[in-house]
Amino acid sequence: MQAKKLMPVYWATLLFLVISLAACGGKDAKPEPEPVSDPKLEVRYQRVLVQPVSLSAQFNEDYPDAAAECRIGLIEGLNETKRFQVNKVDADPGKVTDSHTLIVKLNITDMRIISRAARLTWDGFRSSYMDIKMTLTDSKTGKIIREKEFSTHNNVMGASWTFGSTDAYLPRDMGRIIGDYIAAVVP
Repeated sequence: MQAKKLMPVYWATLLFLVISLAACGGKDAKPEPEPVSDPKLEVRYQRVLVQPVSLSAQFNEDYPDAAAECRIGLIEGLNETKRFQVNKVDADPGKVTDSHTLIVKLNITDMRIISRAARLTWDGFRSSYMDIKMTLTDSKTGKIIREKEFSTHNNVMGASWTFGSTDAYLPRDMGRIIGDYIAAVVP
């Protein structure tokens, strides 16, 4: 008699699980980026030169991979658009005679990335953040055409639930965000 009473609960639970899993089985849709409110640049650039990301000696000591990861994220973000020919340059390229080349320079002005080990302590209940100054320069004229500050602060509770795994990707994610911004403001 007891088994017959549980049978409807069993089937209802099973049906709920099947519907829940079916709802998650769709194709992963890439969300549309939010529109950028900044004005478009006046020139249509076809080539982007990405300089090394700069940061202070102290940040470089504390986060040795942050600059390289940010640059990789920026290049990935620009390449995903398939609109630009993206090149890394390791020094100031000087004036380039091509009028359709944009030079991107990033400077990490402030940052804190809480480690996974620190998330397990009371000290780890702080947020990671990153502040970056972007400079866009027209290669032919040498004029700075746009300077913008980017900033992010992660959610402490969200990072705590993942034990800081999302914090490790912060520099690369910020680079991708800046790449998306550049793609949005170049006509």
